[in-house]
Amino acid sequence: MRPVELSIVIAVYNEEAVLEELERRLTAALRSIGRSYEIVLVDDGSRDRSLERLLSLRDKDPEHIRIFSFTRNFGHHIALTAGLDHAEGEIMVMMDADLQDQPEEIPKLLAKLDEGYEVVWGERERRQFKWYKNLSSYLFLWVMNTLARSEVRLDSSIFRAMRKNVADDLRAMREKARYLPGLVRWIGYRQASVPVVHGKRFAGETKYSFWRLIKLALSTATSFSAAPLQFATVSGMITAGVAVLAVIYILIRKILGAYSVPGYASIMIAIFFFGALQLIVIGLMGEYISRIYREAQGRPLYLLKDLSPRVSRSVVLDRVSDLPHRFSELSEPDRGEFLSALERDAALPMKFLNGDPGPYYFEQWQKSNPSVFLRRERDRLAAVCLLSELEWDTRVLGVPATRILYANAFGNTIDDRRIVGLRSVLHDAVEFARRKNIRLMDVRVPSEDLFIMRAFEQEGFHLVDVLVTLGAERSHFDRILDRPKVPFKDILIRPMRPGDETVLAKISETSYGDTSMIQDRFFLEPMIPHERGERLFVEWFVNIARRHHEGNATVLVAEFQGSPCGYLAMEPFPARNGEVWLRDSLNAVAAEARGQGLYRSLVIEAIRYARESGAPGIFTKTQSSTYRVINTWLHLGGAMLESAATLHWTNP
Repeated sequence: MRPVELSIVIAVYNEEAVLEELERRLTAALRSIGRSYEIVLVDDGSRDRSLERLLSLRDKDPEHIRIFSFTRNFGHHIALTAGLDHAEGEIMVMMDADLQDQPEEIPKLLAKLDEGYEVVWGERERRQFKWYKNLSSYLFLWVMNTLARSEVRLDSSIFRAMRKNVADDLRAMREKARYLPGLVRWIGYRQASVPVVHGKRFAGETKYSFWRLIKLALSTATSFSAAPLQFATVSGMITAGVAVLAVIYILIRKILGAYSVPGYASIMIAIFFFGALQLIVIGLMGEYISRIYREAQGRPLYLLKDLSPRVSRSVVLDRVSDLPHRFSELSEPDRGEFLSALERDAALPMKFLNGDPGPYYFEQWQKSNPSVFLRRERDRLAAVCLLSELEWDTRVLGVPATRILYANAFGNTIDDRRIVGLRSVLHDAVEFARRKNIRLMDVRVPSEDLFIMRAFEQEGFHLVDVLVTLGAERSHFDRILDRPKVPFKDILIRPMRPGDETVLAKISETSYGDTSMIQDRFFLEPMIPHERGERLFVEWFVNIARRHHEGNATVLVAEFQGSPCGYLAMEPFPARNGEVWLRDSLNAVAAEARGQGLYRSLVIEAIRYARESGAPGIFTKTQSSTYRVINTWLHLGGAMLESAATLHWTNP
């Protein structure tokens, strides 16, 4: 299935008599357009059989129709907001369910949008409302434009198309009192209108009574503008001025002896007038205070019903109320299917290791025994997510941390069904992390796999950096080492000796703490204090230094003018067929020694060490922003082997 190009978002409230005709006409219109589409219908707590009809329509066309239902009636504009929250198209079209916004008019909106506009709304040529509905609608929009200054045209409507970037901005605005045409107007962008035919209501009665429009106008006016309060202030000033003139008038008449005994009528008029004015002002202040109170409560805009079992949901080894199963507890059929799926996974990292890395990862996961979330469909494995808790990262970073070691949905095509499968296991992993008060979860995803990236982003993960893998295979060692090199004087490369650790640890701290050079994910994540990020690299180096002295790693030190000024640490990385590559696990150059060729000299010596030790290759990982590291490897004759996006999920 192609990515969704067009999303139709419709709010439904007590429209059971309309829905079948709406689906028929809407489907016919969308098929004639020739773009991939989805129809997102949100039931706003209907009291009739609307939800039952909606589910029936979805069962008839599950590929295109998506249904969401509120736990109660939250309101028309909030229902449309929920639809926009869940829509996935590059273009969103909002419309009403009563068929007064006619599906056959959608191509007009899209044609105008193709002229370079971001928002296009339907300008009704002849409004088909009854006279009192026309009057109340005009009055509502006049109040909105006068008091709230929303600049919404008097012949405007919900019926409008917008691009995804506009919808994204609209989603970010979560105030409770919502009037979408006003919010869309406030956002800006290039907006235009196009004449559309306004149809008669197909069945039923309008849900916007005169009283409901008054409530919406008051709610929206106090949400969009302080003009009502300004009106109260001006009215108070005018009234005060009138009162001063009245006092002067009474004093003059008293002095002239023309003052008569005050009458009952004038006293009552003054009391009623000032009493009414005070009540209006207090009421307006109350409206604003109630808005502040509702926003401060922090409640969600809406709550959705669980439509299971009709809605496809994750079937996991554990329920959220239980602990997940471990990798060692997978059944033999699940293990066999999983390994087979890994061997077919073209996006699995480390493909450059001259063989299928699936068995290698499978063996490593058996040792680390991560938590497993999986989904089965039709007796086959459909999606898997492996989650490992990171004790070392938790201790050093100061926040409970986990890592998704692997997550994917299996199938022959990239379509919405695979996205649903992957999102289901990711959702279960996220809920498990929340329950255990995990603060940070990271994952590395192949940058070219937009399908997986999309699923992670929809579950709340955000991009923090892009890792680039650089390296050279054994067949290139001689060519790299035999090329003429620019001589660098006073640079000596040697193995690390006892006593170097203190200087090199300090270089790690200052080098990785220099944000002008390093933009690591630990420094780009606001949750992690900067000093914690620096300390992590110190701890990392100390551990590698220990393994160097134990013979399990090799740390090359660069001396410049007789002083250690940088290092490159190599560790073995097992590949298939018993071969062991070398991995540049960590490197750093002191700030005062940069630009002298130290890192270049370290890389050349590391490649020479790899050739002499018979390694099939050597590689390193670095952020895409560290252009000096990338340029060094590429200029020497190395290659860019792969790239991976690092995503974080955080739980503040």
